[in-house]
Amino acid sequence: MPYIKFDTPTDANKTSPNGFLNYMKKQDLDSGIDKEFWFNELEDYIPDYRIIEDIESQKGLGKNDFRYYTGSISFSQEELSFIDNDIMKLKEFGKQFIENVYPQNFNKRLLASDIRFYLKLESDRFYKGSDREVVSGKVKSGDKKPGNNLHFHFVTGRKSTDDKHKLSPLTAHINTTSGAVIGGFSRDNLKEQTEILFDTMFHYNRPLEQTYRHMNNMSPGKDITKRMYSIKQDTDKEQSQLKYNYLSSVEKQKKLTALMNYMQHGQRDSSEGAVLIDNNQILNEAQKRNFNGDVYKALLNMNYRLKNDFQPNQDLTPFIIEYARFVSAPYGKLPDSLKKDRFMRFGKIINNKLPDDKKLDLEKLFRVEQQNQLNGKIYRALGEFNKYLATKESKGDANETVIALSKEKQVKNINTQKENQETQSSPIIKTLSSLLNETIMGDINNGNSSSAYKEELKPKKKKKKYKGPKF
Repeated sequence: MPYIKFDTPTDANKTSPNGFLNYMKKQDLDSGIDKEFWFNELEDYIPDYRIIEDIESQKGLGKNDFRYYTGSISFSQEELSFIDNDIMKLKEFGKQFIENVYPQNFNKRLLASDIRFYLKLESDRFYKGSDREVVSGKVKSGDKKPGNNLHFHFVTGRKSTDDKHKLSPLTAHINTTSGAVIGGFSRDNLKEQTEILFDTMFHYNRPLEQTYRHMNNMSPGKDITKRMYSIKQDTDKEQSQLKYNYLSSVEKQKKLTALMNYMQHGQRDSSEGAVLIDNNQILNEAQKRNFNGDVYKALLNMNYRLKNDFQPNQDLTPFIIEYARFVSAPYGKLPDSLKKDRFMRFGKIINNKLPDDKKLDLEKLFRVEQQNQLNGKIYRALGEFNKYLATKESKGDANETVIALSKEKQVKNINTQKENQETQSSPIIKTLSSLLNETIMGDINNGNSSSAYKEELKPKKKKKKYKGPKF
């Protein structure tokens, strides 16, 4: 994974970055006219004096405040080989990092233009006196390290460009909403988002065991229960979905076919009855959707049900295709027949985080949701409760907490009568309703928020009605 390291600041960080920039010239002497310049999201050739002026011009800092921070972004040999050691690709990655990752992590609604951030690409690394090879006498301090060592160094200012915000990537505050520090900075989130940026930009199919989240969760310092929970959550389904997204259309077709064959023939005894799926029809539907993953997710859901003793008594093809229509839809756009499925799957994700004596009574909560005409209040309250669990331990009765949250939010009913009429008019939906109510579908993302309910955690703003003259 791309490894981000922030250097420990010293007294030098309280003055000018001139010393750091002079140190960074060590490779320029050997490179001559081919030396690398500092750059940001807008400019490719930024001289040192511009950075010095920018850092020294910051206002509102005391004599004991750090004026700048430094650090590096490194890459694995596998990552560098995957992009063929392409310097231009790495520089574009650096610009996207400044544009879309670093400033957003302060949770202050900052843009790239609001921060003072400069990157420089280096191709060599050198041994330090504390390195194992130096201590053992195999090499000398200052010797060049072997292999491909392309990496970035960066320098970033303490104040925003308008001098209104103090920005520290080393703060202990994370997304605070009150107190002396508003916002904060999550280094864990920064590292994970940087990894996602690399994988997305270059279509890098990162192995599960090399992801930052997996490595962080499996670190020895983690509580054993959290480590076991991580193992449970980081399952083959998640990795399988990641692989699907980066496959070619031909490879996706093969993967869909393999999954359908497995569902029909690979996991059931003849005594359990046949699983009927029209492979060609499913593949045609996937092709219509440009193999975007909706059909694949629908198949994963049905496969989960089959593994949990669901007994099909008819062709599953129409139900898989119909489910694919709604797999990425928000809760409010779902037909009533699928709302229970979405509700229960979300609830099961939350229950995985709760001890056995504090789990949610999902059937009870869904009955309350039904009494509210499935308007989404309880569902959204589950989202609020899930966010609460991310930072605090649940105390008291979890069910009462969710119901109380639903009353606080006063969530608007987002299902209009017209939408209900349209979705309920489909004969397939009516049949799907009875089918899905028999058994709750499995969580296709196995513990991670799906795109479907992420949208529900942030209700859309109401559109202002036009109050102009009527004709």
